[in-house]
Amino acid sequence: MGSSRSENPKNRVTPVDLYQITPKTNCGECGFASCLAFATQVVVGQAEIGLCPYLDDEKTEPLKTRLTDQLAKGIGVKREGFQKALDFLREEIKKWDLKKIAPSLGAEVRVIDGVTVLELEYFGKKVIVSESDVSQVPEGDIDPWEKIFIYNYVIGGVVEPSGEWVGMESLPNSVSKIKSLRSHCEEPLAKAFAGKMNALPEVIKKVGGVVVETDVQVDVVADFQILPKLKIRIQWWDEEPDEGFEAKAKFLFDSRVLETLDIESLLFACEQLTDRLLDALNNLRV
Repeated sequence: MGSSRSENPKNRVTPVDLYQITPKTNCGECGFASCLAFATQVVVGQAEIGLCPYLDDEKTEPLKTRLTDQLAKGIGVKREGFQKALDFLREEIKKWDLKKIAPSLGAEVRVIDGVTVLELEYFGKKVIVSESDVSQVPEGDIDPWEKIFIYNYVIGGVVEPSGEWVGMESLPNSVSKIKSLRSHCEEPLAKAFAGKMNALPEVIKKVGGVVVETDVQVDVVADFQILPKLKIRIQWWDEEPDEGFEAKAKFLFDSRVLETLDIESLLFACEQLTDRLLDALNNLRV
């Protein structure tokens, strides 16, 4: 029998295990907006445990050894990680009065089968958020990571956007994610639409975005409403082979975005948007 099957699940480190030994202050010094977000990303192998300067070494060392072992073995860590995170978030949302927080989230309150839920738009489609789950209306595909992302938005405490657009490099504690944004999102989008700027308006529309006019010298600019209070802007510059210029894409965010989401959740939103744009382009068969 393989080691992944014989491994005792009780010995695995879960996001909640790590969360319990964090200071639970959501100080953000690790680069994440909440201690839970930090714990979740460490357990799925997307962040280093040493990013938190307040962990007690005596409590951390036993977890580090077990965590290193399970990551090396690939024992379904990501699946277990998101399931534990979802379970935790479902408990957390019970602490909130959905009717009170709905206006700040840009959500509507609904009562379905006697249960109070929130209805909000995610990438232009309605989703229902309850204490037990996040579901799409009408029924559609929404994966566990998207559910975690939406729960984080609801629980995290949304602020009103400032209206000032900035690049990720201008956001605090973003250094570790700038390279990921560039390689996972900006570069693929630049290459995909190089010489195909004429296809962008239709692709943008299919993803629910809107082409906007700005004072910046750029070929195409579009805004995408990811969640009611989360908008992402992308700028595109086409290639100019004769001048030696390659195509370029740049993501912009509201200057207060990290008061609504942690940096990892923001990167997740960018990756989701990138995937949707590339899929829409492929479907056009340009």
